[in-house]
Amino acid sequence: MITPEEFPYITSLYVNDCYAYKDFNIELHDYKPFSHLILTGKNGSGKSTILKTIDKHFAIWRGISQQNYLITINDPVKHLDRLKSSIKDQRKTKGEYSSEVTRTQTEIDFLSRINLNYKKGVDNFWVQNKVNTLYAFFQAKRVGEVTQVSTVTKETEFFNQLLGDDTSEKFVKKFKQYLVNKKVYQAFDQLDNNKTQLSESEEFFKRLTETFRSIFEDEDLNLVFIRESFEFFIQLSDGRRLTFDTLSEGFSALLSILMDLFMRVDLIRKQVGDYSYNPCGIVLIDEPETHLHLQLQEQVLPLLTSLFPNIQFIAATHSPAVIASIKQATIFDLTTKETRISEEAVGRSYSDLMMSHFGLNNEYSETADQIINQVNEVLNTLADKPIEMKTALQRIYDHQSAYLSPTLKVELELLIAQQEAQHNAHQ
Repeated sequence: MITPEEFPYITSLYVNDCYAYKDFNIELHDYKPFSHLILTGKNGSGKSTILKTIDKHFAIWRGISQQNYLITINDPVKHLDRLKSSIKDQRKTKGEYSSEVTRTQTEIDFLSRINLNYKKGVDNFWVQNKVNTLYAFFQAKRVGEVTQVSTVTKETEFFNQLLGDDTSEKFVKKFKQYLVNKKVYQAFDQLDNNKTQLSESEEFFKRLTETFRSIFEDEDLNLVFIRESFEFFIQLSDGRRLTFDTLSEGFSALLSILMDLFMRVDLIRKQVGDYSYNPCGIVLIDEPETHLHLQLQEQVLPLLTSLFPNIQFIAATHSPAVIASIKQATIFDLTTKETRISEEAVGRSYSDLMMSHFGLNNEYSETADQIINQVNEVLNTLADKPIEMKTALQRIYDHQSAYLSPTLKVELELLIAQQEAQHNAHQ
């Protein structure tokens, strides 16, 4: 088993080229044992490109690159020359040779977009520790589609997925199958009086149910298994019964992350023979707020970091609710190249974050801005004419009050009252 002190968490990355921006460093704060990283920035600033490039690096380190040899970017020219030589030795046709070299050059170019630095050396680490460490990449377009179950399958199928290069989508599709397997094996353990396995299985379903209760804000929610049809239902306290394939897009997007990680962690715990083990790992999430209501946007990272405390999360987001939600995180804006630490974001108002970190001019909507501009114009042009100013301000108030926040409404009422008082003072 690997401890957080032994794990090669990412400590910094140098961006050579992410299309929109080039040549800058992202240094993660020196939190112990690691810092999460949250990337922000305007559309097209390179957030997704950086995550995809990191994923390419891990495909190499984990030994599952699409190429038929281990690519490193320490000396890409040397490796490209080696590939050219090996292709010639295999007497491939000119077309095959050209295609293979082009494919490899593209891969090297993509990998070269960023350089990653780790707390520990990564040479052979991921290959040697596949069974007890965790890595996953959740792209912005997440599908929580779960396949139907008709029978019990072999557990080796899931272990092979864990050790291979299966995507999160494939893992999620098998989530119901995984739960069915655990329920069936739970029955066998009951017959065999295998108390250790029974305790583990009960704890797994307890954690899963508690997580669903938190997400659905329903303390009486239960996870119901119908053994005759190999079906699972989420039973809500108001009588609704939901299946995994009838969830809203928001719940589905969030549960797709949770289902994947629950399965991976459970498999790792089985592999190492310790069901209290919290695996170390790195998880990339593009737009964790996808399809989520603001309240769930606030909860997604705190929920994940509490369930999986030894995993370093690297996320790209447009949401102030996400960047203000967790401690021990480095927040980097790709547009401004500004770095913040979580102490500077947690606890601040969303309106403040939207101005200071997301580039908005103020906390108001565009409609409110237009009304404020109208008021300012009246104040500037009728400064020495209190009655005319009062009439103009009253007209704005009467026509626009439905679009004013309580604060702006009070401020406009005060301006009107001040002009009335100023006029009366001169009578």
